[in-house]
Amino acid sequence: MQNQLAEKELVEFKKRLPIDENIFSQLFDFLDVELSQYGCDHTTILTKKFLDKNVVVNAIDVIDWLEDNGGGCDCEVLANVEDLFDYLNLPIKKTYPTNQIKKQKLNGLKTDFGFSIDKIPSPWTLTETILGNSKIYNFQIGKSDSCVAGLACDFPITQLDNDKFWTDLWIRETELSYNLDHLTVERMEFENYFAILVKTKDWTPVKIWCIRKSTEKWFLKMTTELSRHKGDIKELEKLISHIKTE
Repeated sequence: MQNQLAEKELVEFKKRLPIDENIFSQLFDFLDVELSQYGCDHTTILTKKFLDKNVVVNAIDVIDWLEDNGGGCDCEVLANVEDLFDYLNLPIKKTYPTNQIKKQKLNGLKTDFGFSIDKIPSPWTLTETILGNSKIYNFQIGKSDSCVAGLACDFPITQLDNDKFWTDLWIRETELSYNLDHLTVERMEFENYFAILVKTKDWTPVKIWCIRKSTEKWFLKMTTELSRHKGDIKELEKLISHIKTE
């Protein structure tokens, strides 16, 4: 009877899957490689890259299903969701076990490379993710990962006027390399900041690299969506207005 119940539960589980179970297997392999190279930034951006790259038409449904099953970010997809597919005899390859990942919300931040903010303006939140000896800082709007601004170093200042560099970077980070007839580069200035924006009407991701004119020590790398990027740029301006000058 226990075996019959287990088989029935498995049948019901498969019926509720938003995509073919074999695509999940490919997703887990993809995440294992990407996370070992880039780490987790507390979003599902790598999962979304995979879904876009493989033209999964119901990507939103897949992301919702993953979140409902414990996959709120890329590392949690591996740590929590992959176990649900043990019946496929998938290899267990967790580069970052959950007990080695520490996350916490911060009310302010001051770094040794010159970044300082005393208060995080609403609707932004700031999360610190610790992976071994590495710390990752991400500003995020709301609970979803539709708009995330990561704190990064080593801005490619010599490439400011090189459109091809920025479009190639967009392609490399999104892993979208086709239907790019309308990929555009825009430059913006607000307060003491300069920003590069890359987008295309063919795909959802919009990338923005924002640096303060007086420093090259750090910059913000924001990922948002085409349908909301104009409003998110205004929120970015609000965020940088709270960053302290050196």
